[in-house]
Amino acid sequence: MKGDFEGDASDDKKALLTAAKDDLKEDASDDKKAILRAMKDDLKDDASDDKKASLTAAKDDLEEDASKNDKRASLTAARGPLLALGATVLSSISAEFMALSSEGGIPRFQLLFLLNLTQLLVVLVCLVIFRPKLKGENRRQNGLLLLEAFINNIATSLVFLSFTFAAPGIAFGIIQGSMPLFTACFGFAFLKETISVIPCCGILISVTGMVLVTIGMVDQAVKATLVMVESILLPLAAGFMGAPDMVLIRAIQRDVSGFTMLFYIQVLGTLAALTLTLTLETPVWVMSAEIAGFVAGLGLSEAVALLFMTAVLKFEKAAIAVALRTLVTPFSILLDFFILSKIAIWMTCIANIR
Repeated sequence: MKGDFEGDASDDKKALLTAAKDDLKEDASDDKKAILRAMKDDLKDDASDDKKASLTAAKDDLEEDASKNDKRASLTAARGPLLALGATVLSSISAEFMALSSEGGIPRFQLLFLLNLTQLLVVLVCLVIFRPKLKGENRRQNGLLLLEAFINNIATSLVFLSFTFAAPGIAFGIIQGSMPLFTACFGFAFLKETISVIPCCGILISVTGMVLVTIGMVDQAVKATLVMVESILLPLAAGFMGAPDMVLIRAIQRDVSGFTMLFYIQVLGTLAALTLTLTLETPVWVMSAEIAGFVAGLGLSEAVALLFMTAVLKFEKAAIAVALRTLVTPFSILLDFFILSKIAIWMTCIANIR
């Protein structure tokens, strides 16, 4: 019996030890599970923080890109008007220099020759820097280049000859009044370009101003009848010829570099003006320092204005680009008052002192 009791006690101890061991395992398993759950929650929190950080960074990047795009869009939209304003101011200044040089006794076609020569030198410098192709890729492009060179030189000659018959402010009033309308018609006919209501209103105002300037010139009639007619018809013809010139420039720049086009224009213009001044006039190659300064100012200011206007036509429709230059009229009138009258008085005083 004693042996039986000892066997039963040993079995009970084993059972108790097994039960205790199982409890310990379960407790350890529960602790491990709790630890694993805690680690899993920590990982989720870390992953959530990483996602939030990445989303915040992506949002900031998108906002920066949107801001940069808005700035680029605003700068792109402002390029055309700013370049047109620069071309307007420089054209007004060159017109004053043309009138002053003509009053100084320099023949008209000689002034055109010196103007074209200065522009050609500026274009040659640009060709050396930018190295564009010097001809079109096909016969059509080469034909358009030659046609543009011919029309541009006629238009430019008419414009600057107008300044020798009428004050630049009056000449620009007629040219800029008629040119937007002619340009809009040519642009629609050849490039299928349409314009909105606001440019149409600007064109209407320009035409109205041109009519008022013409009526004012006829009413005053302080000059001889022939000179007055020339003062009206030359700017009007310049405005008409300038319209297809603007349309052709915009069409050519779709395929050919603007510097290439300007090179053809200035080479033809320089040769034609030199031929005309040697044939029809007596050139004055010896001039005073004042007149030489006027001639140099004429060439440089018009050369830069030409580059600006060529760039404008890269971004704006032809009619809109011309309408943007409407400010050239008040600028020229202002310069007529402050420059022509005062310089004329100044030169008279110098002559009296001498």
